[in-house]
Amino acid sequence: MNNARKIFSRHKPSVGYVGEILLRQVLKNLLPKGYEICQGFILVGTIMNEDKLSSQCDIIIFRKEKESVAYSIRDLKIIRASYVIAVIEVKSSLNKDSFVKTLEAFEKLQEIRVKQKFVFVFGKVSRRSLRRWFFQYRIPKNCNDEFGVMDVELYDWSDIEWLPKSILSLESHNLFLLDHLQDENNDYVGYASYKITDKTNVEISCLQEFLANVMDMLNGAFELDRNNYSIKDGFSLYSFC
Repeated sequence: MNNARKIFSRHKPSVGYVGEILLRQVLKNLLPKGYEICQGFILVGTIMNEDKLSSQCDIIIFRKEKESVAYSIRDLKIIRASYVIAVIEVKSSLNKDSFVKTLEAFEKLQEIRVKQKFVFVFGKVSRRSLRRWFFQYRIPKNCNDEFGVMDVELYDWSDIEWLPKSILSLESHNLFLLDHLQDENNDYVGYASYKITDKTNVEISCLQEFLANVMDMLNGAFELDRNNYSIKDGFSLYSFC
């Protein structure tokens, strides 16, 4: 994946496209028996029309059964919602607009009971940027800034059902895992920020931890050495206005 990023560094759409192919292949090799992976759309109900389709999903993990695929043409498939296990959005880079579109898509997927959602980004994503984008997605209209006078809890425990379970920034060597965060007085919905270092304290890729996070929901076997993990500052999905 790092080679693909270097080769297509001047053509970001190609990085994302190649990344999807590579990630799908890696996941395909890891999936337990009875599961399959594809790109395509999710169908709600049984009638095939545009109103019943989700937006296009980069990676869909679904239970492989006789009725799971409603339509297929080459690598593109339409999967019936009741068979979908997870969706992964793959981005060459991430900015506010693309992240907002991803969150909008994830909220809609939750309406059709797709609970497991992940974001894979080749480029750099900072903790500060993610936190700001989350708040800007839910910030009340009467707020002039991210910080102010009155406490406002923008996300609640019910939001865990549709928020991305994890967000990987491959280039930043950073993985954000949805979790509950605590301080002296309260606990909050938020993301723990993981960085992994080797024995010389040099940062290394969080890709394996991301894959393990995806495999956990399938009870897939994925051995991982967690001895060198370092948890940096996370962020709560809580703001002031």
